[in-house]
Amino acid sequence: MVNDIPCAQARTQLNARAALAALYIVTAFFLSFIWSFVPAESAYAYVDPSVMTYTIQALAGVAVALSAVAGVAFRRTRRKIYQILKIDENANKIVDTPVERIDPTSPDAAQRLADARAQSEKLAEEGRRFTERNAMRDMTWRTRFVFALVMTVFFFFIVFVAPALEIVGSNADSLVFGLSSVWWIPVAFCTAFALVGALLISLLKGRAFYCALLAVFLVTLAAYVQSLFMNQGMMPADGGFIGWTDQFFVDKMIFSGIVWALIIIVPFIFTRKYRHVCLQATTGLACAIIIMQLVGVASVAIEAHEAEATEGGKPYVTQGDLLTVAPKNNVIVFVLDTYDTALLEQIREEDPSFLDDFTNFTYWPDCTGTMIPTTNAIPNLLTGLKPAPGEDLGEYRRTKYEKSTFFKDIAALDYSMGIYSDSMMMDFRNSADLEATKLTNNVHPVNRAPVDIWRTFVAMEQCALYREALWVAKPLFWYYTSDINNRMIADSGSANHDDSLYELDDAAILGMLRNERLTIKDEGRAGTFRFIHLFGPHFPFSVDEEGNNVGTNQSDQIAQAKGSMRVVTEYLDQMRELGVYDDATVIVTADHGVWNLTDDPVHAPISPIMLAKPALPAGSPEQPIEISSMPVSHDDFQATVIAAMGGDSSRYGSTLFEIDNPGRVRYFDALTSAGDNGQHFVEYEINGNVFDLSNWNKTGNEWYGA
Repeated sequence: MVNDIPCAQARTQLNARAALAALYIVTAFFLSFIWSFVPAESAYAYVDPSVMTYTIQALAGVAVALSAVAGVAFRRTRRKIYQILKIDENANKIVDTPVERIDPTSPDAAQRLADARAQSEKLAEEGRRFTERNAMRDMTWRTRFVFALVMTVFFFFIVFVAPALEIVGSNADSLVFGLSSVWWIPVAFCTAFALVGALLISLLKGRAFYCALLAVFLVTLAAYVQSLFMNQGMMPADGGFIGWTDQFFVDKMIFSGIVWALIIIVPFIFTRKYRHVCLQATTGLACAIIIMQLVGVASVAIEAHEAEATEGGKPYVTQGDLLTVAPKNNVIVFVLDTYDTALLEQIREEDPSFLDDFTNFTYWPDCTGTMIPTTNAIPNLLTGLKPAPGEDLGEYRRTKYEKSTFFKDIAALDYSMGIYSDSMMMDFRNSADLEATKLTNNVHPVNRAPVDIWRTFVAMEQCALYREALWVAKPLFWYYTSDINNRMIADSGSANHDDSLYELDDAAILGMLRNERLTIKDEGRAGTFRFIHLFGPHFPFSVDEEGNNVGTNQSDQIAQAKGSMRVVTEYLDQMRELGVYDDATVIVTADHGVWNLTDDPVHAPISPIMLAKPALPAGSPEQPIEISSMPVSHDDFQATVIAAMGGDSSRYGSTLFEIDNPGRVRYFDALTSAGDNGQHFVEYEINGNVFDLSNWNKTGNEWYGA
């Protein structure tokens, strides 16, 4: 029978190692099994906040499980070899004394056996208590620091570093800076935080030390489970309205809250008697999860490196020539994000003089877009292409600039071209996309891409926390892709706009116009084409009606709509001062109107604003804006631009000014779903006024794809 505490301690440690190995095997194989049924995340034009490397981590989980199996098998094999070679494993170790045999025929056999069992159980319990008490109490500061460091690294890597790197690396086409430019920022900050956290926790002793480490582990584990299994239904970072109080989200908040509570509370209850064993097990599991996540992050980093590997350097959208116009023949386009015709009509009803500055313009209240959201609408305006019936969406996106002749036609007409938008959606691994940038003045590599380090760190961690947080906390970390881009960009400190990156910041652009003014730049070309994408009345609202930045969510849609239009009117006023207004063609539109992602049929009209002024002879009298009832569309945009430059617009259709058919039929591709199953577009035929939903009917054309 057992008769000394050290032997009980040895058995406890052996049981702990066996339990740890079993925990490795069960956890890794369970996660691997579950991951095998998780679909790969589809690409989405806005930042996808839920993206994770499921497959890679599953493979890593199998590897960790196999290593645990191999460890157990090796120990058993070693034991057999020792027996064959007659090697005593317990030589020079404290072992149990020989077992005393109890004769079952003796009169006191039953009593002696009961006494032996009671004594064995008592000594085993004393041994466990001895082991737990002394292991936690006598742990040196260095040992405590190592345990604490593992847990703080686990926490910061799983919750802050890995999600940030995966989101940035997987959304390179939506973010101004790729992973190669910013990966070190969360790594550096979180390494410092992990060291400080480990130092503070290691100052604790005994039960306090154990409780602190277990709390860190369980919160991290809950976040990891959240990102793996409970993020279905997360909306992409498109800045659209999210009804957090809708029953769909309330149910998710309740469910994830219960799961988090169970993950955090239950282990505290059932591990009180086995703190040291639990500490070893959780530390081992933390290391296993770190390894799996590291493999996933590495796979993202490799793909991101390949995506960013562009000969001559990655092109950036700069401010180059933003404030210059040609001496004559200017074609200027303003795209105010999410500026819906209904919103403009509401403003005009309150202030009938709102459009008085738009002299010689025509305003078409009956206008339809072509695609939603911004990352589909802007490329459509810049290419004139929509997916053809039966065409895969991924194929359409990969080849849109290759198939389009719009940029080439503008260049052939000898127009200087400036494209100012963060939503061109170009893949610079594609030679056609790269060649298209070379036709512009402002999209090119820069000497030094200025990154705002602290704001980039905060922005990346906001993305990470939006993914890792339980549902009830997600509204605190919700973000919009352009806002993330704007925060990443630092002031280049250069007066040369060619080295300054373009931001969708209407207040900043208005400030540039007022402080630096438009200037005439004679490049000896036929004219200039400027495509200026503004933030417009897009949520979140931070601009007042005078165009001043008053802070995020400190304004409203109406005020921001008025403020963003201030940028346009200031630009037009300065064109008048320079004498280049009359013979200029100016188009003011939106990428799309107000819309909501839904699997149901379109339940509200979607109408981008459309105003345009044709080129007129110098000195033409300024006439008040005209309002046309003709049904126009973004499909008329490219023809209007090419015709204004003196080119053959017939291949693109009719210009805005040529539309004279009140019964014209227009077409619109509505996004109905995005996420785990990819995107789904449905084509609508609009036969009549855009604001009469009875005129919206499905054509039967649908598209699926990433």
